[in-house]
Amino acid sequence: MFSKNEKKQFNADFWNAFGLYMKKYNQRMGRVKWVNYRSNVKDVFFRLDITPKKARFSIEIQHSDDGIRELFYDQFLELKGVIGGRVGEDLIWEKESFNNFSQPASSIYCELNNVSVYKREDWQKTFQFFEKKMVGVHKFWEEFQEIFKNLEK
Repeated sequence: MFSKNEKKQFNADFWNAFGLYMKKYNQRMGRVKWVNYRSNVKDVFFRLDITPKKARFSIEIQHSDDGIRELFYDQFLELKGVIGGRVGEDLIWEKESFNNFSQPASSIYCELNNVSVYKREDWQKTFQFFEKKMVGVHKFWEEFQEIFKNLEK
């Protein structure tokens, strides 16, 4: 097992390495913060996570109003074919779920199992998984974010 400080260092090293890995897109897509990607739409988040057992990409809708959250989710659902074409067809759609703080949310996500943040030999595979998802969602978001910005008004 690793100490608390070693675990913290693995996480920091992983995210720093992923940020460097994604720099190749800065030339053609501008300076994008891939690790902390901002949707610029209130309560819509693009998340990346890696644990000792799996990696996860997700789109989370965390609006506190159930009706508005459902409206956003339904809009994403209308664009399911486009999202699937850009991000991958392996997405799991959950209209009703909970975020890390046990608050109601809607999630669209996929996972890469059997990879660990603590195994450097898994990092390349995880980087490629995250790269495909984030580049795809970036292209999708550049084209369709105005629809979602109009929903928040």
